[in-house]
Amino acid sequence: MPNNIIEISSNNKKLSVYRGFLRVEEGGDVIKDIPFNSIHAIIITAFNIVYTNNLLQKLCEENIPLIILGKNYAPSGMLLSYIGQNRQTEIQYLQIENKKPLEKKIWQAIIKEKIKNQSAVLELFHKENKLKEIPKTVLSGDTSNREAYAARLYFKALFGEKFIRDKENSGINSFLNYGYAILRSALARYVVAAGLNPSYGVGHYNKLNPFCLVDDLIEPFRPVIDCHVYRLFEKEPNLTELSSEYKAGLSGLLVKEFYNGEGFSPLYMILQQLVWDLVNIYKSKEVKFNFNHYLFEDRLI
Repeated sequence: MPNNIIEISSNNKKLSVYRGFLRVEEGGDVIKDIPFNSIHAIIITAFNIVYTNNLLQKLCEENIPLIILGKNYAPSGMLLSYIGQNRQTEIQYLQIENKKPLEKKIWQAIIKEKIKNQSAVLELFHKENKLKEIPKTVLSGDTSNREAYAARLYFKALFGEKFIRDKENSGINSFLNYGYAILRSALARYVVAAGLNPSYGVGHYNKLNPFCLVDDLIEPFRPVIDCHVYRLFEKEPNLTELSSEYKAGLSGLLVKEFYNGEGFSPLYMILQQLVWDLVNIYKSKEVKFNFNHYLFEDRLI
């Protein structure tokens, strides 16, 4: 599995293709050549970057996401391959022809798992936990919006009463933004590779968002990022700069091994499994996700 997250964080770089490598140049000098088969995603946080069209075509061919991050590391856009696996049309017909009741049940299952994982994080860090019973109250389609209610309780319990989850804010929010972008890039890659249409979601329906399905599937895994960020700020409460060291730690979560009840699997494989679970749900019409219920065992995080 390609596991390198390449970040371009300084200005005046040129990115191109050279003999099967991603070539990074500055002022005509070669900075680095990186084999494409080792790249999981490319993240751009700098300005004044030049891309060749050959590079963009190569990234699409290799299904390597190119993610543009804006202020406070919140995603501004993403380039992703239009072509998935060879049964793409068949799978997308299954996806789009599904009836609303099935989509609502899928969304219900996703939100229940997200809140369970948020609750597990609060338990892990011995925080006041008012989320324990909320998953039982999540309706089909989450029509009563228990997700938002749980989020308000969760973030204040985890990061303090004064904390507000806002992509535009710095500090903790910047770290969360960056970590979520890593997960988003991985899931986007796997969604396309499975032949699914990433714009057709089950819970997110924003007409301006071409990655609604990706933003659906990321939900149960956001607490993995929250947990990591909490530990960083627990050690260094006055932390402000998202340095390369902390970015590497967040990127490294994709290859971190998690217990799955029988053995250990890296997070990227757990994400892939979730995507294929969804494909199977579309085929069988039976909502059955193989969620990992061991993500937040204290010895593993």
